[in-house]
Amino acid sequence: MLKKVLLLLSLALCTSLLGCGAGQSTSQNNQNQNGTVPKQITANNSASSSGGSTNSNLDKEAFKNGYTPFSLKDSAMYTSLFQVNGTTTVFPNWDDNNNLSIIKEPYPKGVVNTSNVSDFFNYPANSLVVINNIAYFSDADNKSTLSSIDLSNRAYKPNLASGKVSNMIGVNNVIYFIDQNDGNKLHAFDTTNNVDKIISTDNVENYLVDEDTILYENKSDNSTLYKINVDGTQKQKLSNFSVNSFAPYSGQILAINSSDNNNLYSINLTDMSTKRLAIMDGEDMKIFNGTIYFVNVSNNRHLSKMTVDLTKATPTVNFSDISDYEVNEYYPTSKGIFARKGVNVNNGYIFLLA
Repeated sequence: MLKKVLLLLSLALCTSLLGCGAGQSTSQNNQNQNGTVPKQITANNSASSSGGSTNSNLDKEAFKNGYTPFSLKDSAMYTSLFQVNGTTTVFPNWDDNNNLSIIKEPYPKGVVNTSNVSDFFNYPANSLVVINNIAYFSDADNKSTLSSIDLSNRAYKPNLASGKVSNMIGVNNVIYFIDQNDGNKLHAFDTTNNVDKIISTDNVENYLVDEDTILYENKSDNSTLYKINVDGTQKQKLSNFSVNSFAPYSGQILAINSSDNNNLYSINLTDMSTKRLAIMDGEDMKIFNGTIYFVNVSNNRHLSKMTVDLTKATPTVNFSDISDYEVNEYYPTSKGIFARKGVNVNNGYIFLLA
């Protein structure tokens, strides 16, 4: 009798333990299923450099509430130290204390230096644009405030706008710039009435102007991509990943995703879906006259260009070198590309045919 009682107690104890274990396992499974999963900021890792990944719903899910679709004109304007002005180009001469200088066509082959300069102005510039034959520039001798000089009669006007002016872009009669003394806010200065207006109060890094739209890297929000109208309205967030550089292309946005090892992504402006197009490790991507340029870090920082076909089910991307040497920075123009070698920072700019 005693053996039977002990046997029954043992069976009851085992059943209780198994039930607790199962309950604990069920509880853990429910917790894993119901818990918050961090949003991933990269697309399908199975993509290869020869083709694109599957569509990612990352941005679609993040921005579907409140996102208003918009379109771009594929006419991006970037900051450039080389401003074409008819048959001449105005630039800050690295070989002469960054003084505003002019070179004429035909442009020199190889390094551009003081021997190639046809005229100069004794005003060092950190950034510039040329509008109606007037050079507007960040005046390095005057606390980098906005100044201008008439290229015809050499009339100089200082202090057009206060603040430390940088990253200037000229579109029609308006100059866009970043004020480094005021949290890198983005400004617009109207040259017709000398009115200076703040377009964005964010901490702006890289940006471009595409007619009535501005795309910018918002350092106030982890360097993610934003858009805003040129009048300061309809600000929207466009990505959950940080961006190194970006360009409007075929109705979408191409972006180098610095959250994913500087690989190439596309952003669909209809539903905010993203797609990884290529593994590349690129920097400083720009589009000019339909050609996409970038610094190919994975290939010794050569200046390169790419072709992108977004019409295929699996988009294709192809790269080709423009330079066979390291490049620190470059500026494409309608006359050609001005690039600075990375090997010797004391070198001037090299002129390359586009």
